Amino acid sequence: MRIRKFFVFFLTISFIFSIHTTVTQAESIDQKFIDINNNYWAKDEVTQLVGLEIINGYPDLHFRPSVDVSRGQAANLLTSALKLPDSPYQPIFTDISAKSSYLKGVMATYKAGIFNGKPDKTFGAGDTLTREQMASVIARAFELENTGEEISFKDDSKISASHKEGVTLLAQHKITTGKEDGTFDPKSGVNRGTFVVFLHRAMVATGKIEPLSDVTFNEAPTNGKLETVREIQNIVEVPLSTGYKTYIRSKNDLKYLGETTTEYGYATDTVYTYRVVNSKATLEITRRDFPNNDYLVFTSLINDSNTPVQLDLLMKSSNIESSKLISYDRFPIEKNEDDTFGYDPTTYPKGIVETKTVSNDVYQTMFSKLYRSKQLTLTYSDEAKSVTRDLKAEVDAFSDIQLGDEQLTVIPLKSLGSDIVDYWFMKSNELLFKTRASMDSWMLESAVNYRKRNSWYTADGPYNKMAVTVEPMPSSYNGFGRNLLMVKEDRILKLYEENKERYFENLLINSFVNLQVFKGDKTYWETEVTSTYLKSLYGITAPFVDTRFNEQIALFLYKSGKEFGHDNYNEALRNYADLLTTQKSKGNYIPVDGNSYYISDYFPVTQNVTTHSSMNHALGGMNILLTAYNEFGDVKYLTTATSIQTAINKDKNLWIRPDHDIWYKVSPKREFVGRDYNHLTLEDLINSYTLWQDIDPSHLPFIKDLIVSKATYLDQNQLGYTTKIKEGFERLGMLDLLPRGPEYTDAN
Repeated sequence: MRIRKFFVFFLTISFIFSIHTTVTQAESIDQKFIDINNNYWAKDEVTQLVGLEIINGYPDLHFRPSVDVSRGQAANLLTSALKLPDSPYQPIFTDISAKSSYLKGVMATYKAGIFNGKPDKTFGAGDTLTREQMASVIARAFELENTGEEISFKDDSKISASHKEGVTLLAQHKITTGKEDGTFDPKSGVNRGTFVVFLHRAMVATGKIEPLSDVTFNEAPTNGKLETVREIQNIVEVPLSTGYKTYIRSKNDLKYLGETTTEYGYATDTVYTYRVVNSKATLEITRRDFPNNDYLVFTSLINDSNTPVQLDLLMKSSNIESSKLISYDRFPIEKNEDDTFGYDPTTYPKGIVETKTVSNDVYQTMFSKLYRSKQLTLTYSDEAKSVTRDLKAEVDAFSDIQLGDEQLTVIPLKSLGSDIVDYWFMKSNELLFKTRASMDSWMLESAVNYRKRNSWYTADGPYNKMAVTVEPMPSSYNGFGRNLLMVKEDRILKLYEENKERYFENLLINSFVNLQVFKGDKTYWETEVTSTYLKSLYGITAPFVDTRFNEQIALFLYKSGKEFGHDNYNEALRNYADLLTTQKSKGNYIPVDGNSYYISDYFPVTQNVTTHSSMNHALGGMNILLTAYNEFGDVKYLTTATSIQTAINKDKNLWIRPDHDIWYKVSPKREFVGRDYNHLTLEDLINSYTLWQDIDPSHLPFIKDLIVSKATYLDQNQLGYTTKIKEGFERLGMLDLLPRGPEYTDAN
């Protein structure tokens, strides 16, 4: 992989506009550089010499006028301004090789007698050009003649004898007037802006050009807080895309460590890795390509030292007619705090940039917020680990600017030390949302349900606020982790089935990859975070199998796999159903009688203990077994499902609370305790009724009694219902049971 680094002054960048050297007035034109605007003192000179292709800018659309000019750079500039003929390489200077970027300028100006080199036989190509040296080379380059005018500066004594004539000639021809205090300041370096002005004046004084004056720039459309970077930077192009260029900008050198490619079947990941030189920081950039030619890009700056590091992610597009940012913050979030999760400081992505090209093509890009966090790991005596993140900040890092037909997007990846900085964006050559109404609906939903919608995506899966009862938990209580129920995009699947929006399609494919990455080489999913609730009850630590997580993932992959035509759409269903059928023999069950039992909610990986069984887990596992029986026809799935259902039938009256609600769980000691979820269990009961209806209707009366009791409790307390409950009651002809209260998209 060839990576081009832009460390030198002369960089090829198209800023050419039509300009005739005899024009004396210029109409309003588009700004070409972020740091050369209507307030810059030398904007006319810079604009004209850029238009004449004598000097260029940097790939990040900066001119950097305050950066010093080296002798080698000055040689290149003079060669371009004077159109000096090429001169072949000669081994005259020890610091100029046949491959030097200064070769053309050095050889041409040496042959023309403009630069003579240094006494030590070097050209001094990397040395800063001083003001007195500049005077001499410009005087020789433009063959300035002495007018006889007396010239004096307050610091004449500081001007080297070899450069006194050059300084005098520049002053006589009004190319310099010295500084405001009457000095010439001969030993100071010359920066880019000053050199352009002196060069421009010399070209005007010798009749090579007519000055372009009174340049006025059109206002450059900008979003966010765009910072000007005045210092010289290392700019590395990352081969992420076609149609636009991606760069990493840094004060530090970046060492390219290589790329890796992984095929997931649903998508392809290409990971580019860089080490930040002179630090312990590493940058990983992952491009996840989808079959529809869209892709997600994840950046992760991992800094293992206490030293701050900043890298800037840059995206530069050309041939842009216009663009607009459609921000999520049009829909404010009403924050709240609860006993389970505490306060969630995260919000939603930044928004969508909709871009129109000069050829009238329109495409959309979704940009995220930036997430800075610290990895937390707790290792137990058995070497098992629990892993979380301490979220330090969610930052609105997005900014962009349009200069003419070029657009630059800038994302500052700022690490404060000993942290991880994550950012992502989704790129499409088409519309992520077909209509503005559909986009607005999703953004509003993301605001209302901000706790249950992913916003912090990484290449390894989304991170979300964890319950305050997990460990390790930071003192801030901003503990985040990869929650398996959030890795699967259940709500996204529902929306995709309804409207086939491209954004939802991409998130679904991303979910398939994330689930595969999380699972690794296992046949089911193990948690990576310890619940202190389970730890205090049973001594269980991560990893363990959560039956509800695996049940919902299996159903998600089964349904979405069918939607996308995956050959292995039922693999997770079979694997998890097989796992459930073995739990009685492994002791992970609570018996009711010889043939009836509940399967425990959790299967410890390293501990040997039986946990409780909650109603929603029991129903979810039974429903998976019935679905597997319908799919594969294997009687073992029906046998295990029947054992669970007969246990519920026999304990039906024990499950119903005096207020008509259902107890949350049955303990290994057969005690019924706990307050149930408002809506989740009713969704499960409706699914169970639907499945048994076609397999064995004899179980329906028992399930119906539980449905009626739960719905009565919700109705009496006006706790409302979910869309799934309403659709289920419509399907079963039970709409008369629909509880009073609001409709929710997500179960509470």
